Amino acid sequence: MSWSEANPAEWQVLDLAGADLSALTEARHWAEAQLAALGDREIIDAVIVVGELLDNAYQHAGGPRQLRIYHRATPCEVTVAVADSGAGEPQVRAPDRGGGRGLLLVDQLCSAWGVSRHDDGKLVWGRVDCEEVDDT
Repeated sequence: MSWSEANPAEWQVLDLAGADLSALTEARHWAEAQLAALGDREIIDAVIVVGELLDNAYQHAGGPRQLRIYHRATPCEVTVAVADSGAGEPQVRAPDRGGGRGLLLVDQLCSAWGVSRHDDGKLVWGRVDCEEVDDT
């Protein structure tokens, strides 16, 4: 589900405008806290996607503006989205010594991922399937 398909009030949003690369750790911890109802595997997968999308925004788009997370219970899925003002098109590429592994990971961990264009930039998102943890 993209940002435009859901009620924005249902999304958890972390403002990252102007934050430097050191904010990655805080953003990962924040994402993990938002997803506490999930199992360890799903949290780890979603946090890896968070890290890769944020890292790409720092490397290729001048930094992220926002990290957004939407968790739907039925069917269980988590959508992670990073808003930035970059014009470039994220694409999977063959890894080399200079990188290229980030979107490969996102592609492997997500049931779907993509880009939504907006007047002021783009939203790169990935959807992770999940299962709720039964605490009974």
